[in-house]
Amino acid sequence: MTTTILLVRHGQTDWNLAHRWQGHLDIPLNETGRRQARLLACRLATLPIKAIYTSDLVRASETAEIVAKQLNIQPILDPALRERNGGRFQALTFDELQDRYPEIWRRVRLENATPPGGESLLVVAERLTGAYEAIGRRHKGEMVILVSHGGALNLLIAHIVGLPLGQPARISLRGNTGFSIIEIGDDGGRLVALNDIHHLESSSDPDLAKSLPSPAEAPAR
Repeated sequence: MTTTILLVRHGQTDWNLAHRWQGHLDIPLNETGRRQARLLACRLATLPIKAIYTSDLVRASETAEIVAKQLNIQPILDPALRERNGGRFQALTFDELQDRYPEIWRRVRLENATPPGGESLLVVAERLTGAYEAIGRRHKGEMVILVSHGGALNLLIAHIVGLPLGQPARISLRGNTGFSIIEIGDDGGRLVALNDIHHLESSSDPDLAKSLPSPAEAPAR
């Protein structure tokens, strides 16, 4: 009996475009993010999805609501699926962080240090993993969606593929509404697809084409 969990990153926000650390701040989707979510909803419409769980932050919950409406499912809010709390780093752009906090910003980026007043990677990984495991137990043999955030999903995927809890993976989750697929069997979870954004790449909408990630794009926070 295989359980399938689709790990979905939320749609685009204006702060994503500005490379501004969002963390626990409640930033809504922009119009491009809503269009991304509608394309994702169409992409997933034929799948036998039984439930949608989402971070309670509005950029994730609005993404989930758009997909859930297509599937005629009521999304379930779970604060454990939130992005990392960035403490004093929240609301600042990456350039501003470099200017104001050069040494601790370097340590956060290169040594996995904790932002001042924020959450450690281990704490984030523990709550994401706990939520993921509980959802898997609740939906054995079913397919469900989990909507969260780029940094948080990186830590969850890292744990699933065998890295120590709290150690980020060297993977890219660029591209809002990209989804990864986890299949859970008797021997645990396996990553079978990473950051699928085909629903964006196949769109003829020029604004969505502009939203596709470039190699130089900064990591999500």
